[in-house]
Amino acid sequence: MISSLKRSMLGAGLFLMTGVFSGSVSAASIQNVDVHLSVTDGNVPPVVAKRIVSSISSIGNRILIGKEENLFRLNSAEYNKVIADIINRVVIGYVVSDLSVDYGSNTSINVSLQPVGRMIRHVNTEIDYGNLSGDAERYIKAETAEVPVLMNNLLIGLPVDSVGWAESVSQSAGRDLLKQILPEFQANFEVLSGEDTKVKIYLIPQGNIIRSTRLTLEKSTVPRLLMLRAVDETETALKNLEGLPVGFVSRNQGKIASELNGILSKDFFVEKYGIETRSRLIPGEKTELVVDALTDHWIIRTEAWLDAGRDGDRNTTIEGMLGHFVGGNNVVFGEARFYPGPVDWDVYGGFYHHFRGLMDLGYKYNFIENSNHVFGIVPIGSKFSLRYERDFKDDENEFGLSYKVHNYMTLEYVYNDEDGKWLRLVANL
Repeated sequence: MISSLKRSMLGAGLFLMTGVFSGSVSAASIQNVDVHLSVTDGNVPPVVAKRIVSSISSIGNRILIGKEENLFRLNSAEYNKVIADIINRVVIGYVVSDLSVDYGSNTSINVSLQPVGRMIRHVNTEIDYGNLSGDAERYIKAETAEVPVLMNNLLIGLPVDSVGWAESVSQSAGRDLLKQILPEFQANFEVLSGEDTKVKIYLIPQGNIIRSTRLTLEKSTVPRLLMLRAVDETETALKNLEGLPVGFVSRNQGKIASELNGILSKDFFVEKYGIETRSRLIPGEKTELVVDALTDHWIIRTEAWLDAGRDGDRNTTIEGMLGHFVGGNNVVFGEARFYPGPVDWDVYGGFYHHFRGLMDLGYKYNFIENSNHVFGIVPIGSKFSLRYERDFKDDENEFGLSYKVHNYMTLEYVYNDEDGKWLRLVANL
């Protein structure tokens, strides 16, 4: 094909030299070449037409640009034949059925092409999603549902021979289509052309990939153990995002977060007790789903404490709290603490006000010790919090700095005026 093209170009050059030596009058040179394409026997897909026009434009630019227009006008029949011959050799699967050239400073090539040989009648498109999980594959399938139709529109009606032309029309044009639909993936094509053409597309994730996932219960007004089943099911679905490009998950962030929240909200316990779940997805190589599980009226909290480095006989504690919202940000509550060795109790009643995003500030009364307490809790980000409590009867201050290890475990560094400092392990039950 290359040698034929060279022979055709040589012919064009000989015609040009003939015109020069014939002493033609000087005229303006050709500055620009426009191509106008039509195809008989059907419509050519726009991406294919663009490729054909580009190829013909390259031919015209190579032969015509910078040359005197009169040289071609005086020998238009011969030059049109040369141009048509070159097009026939370059644009595979088509033959020139008609060609005319309007020579001038802005030259127009008007070409009509006729498909030749066998035509593509059917296209079977298969997409290979690699090693992605079923859920991840489902998200991508939702965005690639129209790909088989697009490939049909691209290929059906083309000459079979044209599929392999110019680095494969289907591959280059198909990649452009997939890039618009799935910019986070590279698409590799395997095409077996024929009247029944088979196209296999391999999707390869690009950019940063999700390596790990975790679910964080940030706020909960019910015991976390009661949310365990719902959390486990959601964590399984969340883990299925691993292997997806971070950009893909970011682009579908709202949809994925809503679907994951739907798994939580459909849990039997969550539905039965009217717990409202809110989920926020934070995409990244370590993707996190932040969940709030809240009730409209009640707060239930259960914890177990184990103190290390503290003197005394209250190093193990089980605490339970039941609170009720009064208005939007006020809570009245009852609290009980059980000390198993030796057996002892503290029972409190009180209230606190929630200053949104800033702190909880409140008062409680110990019915066993007949003592008054004030307390405050200040969150510091999503992991840390600072706690203060004052016992007016014993004139004691207690401070605590806690770090949330995960959904069910917290570490707290405690300082008390009377007992000194120690480390507390808190199980969030």
